[in-house]
Amino acid sequence: MMKFDSKFLRAYFVCGTQDIGDKDFPQLLETAIQSGITTFQYRDKGSSILTSAQRLDMGKRLLDICWSANIPFIVDDDVELANELHADGIHVGQKDERITKVIRDADPGMIIGLSCQTVAQVETANSISAIDYIGAGPIFSTNSKADAVPPMGLSLLQDMVQVSNVPIVAIGGITLNNLQSLQDNGSVGAAFITLITQTDNIQHSVQKVLNVFK
Repeated sequence: MMKFDSKFLRAYFVCGTQDIGDKDFPQLLETAIQSGITTFQYRDKGSSILTSAQRLDMGKRLLDICWSANIPFIVDDDVELANELHADGIHVGQKDERITKVIRDADPGMIIGLSCQTVAQVETANSISAIDYIGAGPIFSTNSKADAVPPMGLSLLQDMVQVSNVPIVAIGGITLNNLQSLQDNGSVGAAFITLITQTDNIQHSVQKVLNVFK
């Protein structure tokens, strides 16, 4: 299990079977890792076609790929699955299980990430020492998440960064054209889905992210 480092957040790939159509998931992840992603989050939910058993099996395959490359493997919003896979971490949203329960139930030493959309949520997170990082978003409008809240915008991102005790990674509607604005407003990295799942040149996308978040 990897110890958290803020560098993990530079190029943070989030993905599940619902995001990739008929693409080969393990192969896509391998290409993303070879292109330079710094963390992978397994977020298989929503319109996912996998059963619980299939989700576990796919998780094991993806975890092996990450660990072979020394890349952190984070599970989204499923402590039981994260524990069963011996994942490096767990990420939860404000509407998911209560963060204090997640911290209590997760295996000791797991990286803990929390989604926040307001300064007040960040202030609450500041009082919970086990949280390693915050995912702020959606910064821009996004079609990748059916239950996404309205976009926050850059000024709110900056306000949250100024208040937070832990590093913040931006997510939601991220394109190659708005990466620099995220860095300018205090994000330590970008978390993305479509930059990899909807491009013909994964290497180019990831390198652009890494060049902005040096």
